Amino acid sequence: MADSSDAPAAPEPARFREMSLVRRVSFWGFASLVVLAVAFYVWWGVSFGVWIDNGVYAVFITLLLFGLSGMWLMLPNPPAPASPPS
Repeated sequence: MADSSDAPAAPEPARFREMSLVRRVSFWGFASLVVLAVAFYVWWGVSFGVWIDNGVYAVFITLLLFGLSGMWLMLPNPPAPASPPS
């Protein structure tokens, strides 16, 4: 009889699919903040020809950090290893 340590680990996408709908929607909402941050920075640089500006950095970094931290918080928790019976 094989014990549970011999079983292959579940792939990442399977755990993501097992998340609740609210957590998945929140994850993609935070991911959209990352996309919005990059799009804003590129749009500003192309439109105004200014790539180095403290105001643009403030908006870019705020959107980017909120997006990345929100995505990190919404990720599924890895399964805890089972403790051996004592």
